[in-house]
Amino acid sequence: MPRHLDWLKRLHDVIARHQALPASFGISDCFVIADDSVEAVTGRRMFPDARGYTTPAGAAKQLRRHGFASLREAFASKFQEVPVLMAQRGDIGVYDNDGEISGGVFTAVGFMTRGAEEIVFLPPSAALAAFRVE
Repeated sequence: MPRHLDWLKRLHDVIARHQALPASFGISDCFVIADDSVEAVTGRRMFPDARGYTTPAGAAKQLRRHGFASLREAFASKFQEVPVLMAQRGDIGVYDNDGEISGGVFTAVGFMTRGAEEIVFLPPSAALAAFRVE
């Protein structure tokens, strides 16, 4: 998937929108942030029919419905894994959030993901895996 000519602006808009939204499963969570970022960069969603859940159990059910045990598996099915320190803005990744694997996007200021209440920016090295979005 080639990147849009204006992908940086589109990615910035996604980041700003999620910073303004409250944490909510299926609306602004660690998968939706990554999926919205992929759409901003490429114009396509990873899994167009994977929304509509409202609980952690619903999110897990969506992963299983698509044949994945984790976000890492889901992301790897769409994009090439790259070393974390080679990740660029707009690439997506996963990190270990106290035993729970969470997704996010690499930005100019770090790895962005959803905390329990707000958006969190972590050092890129906090990610377990990175996936090149292109």
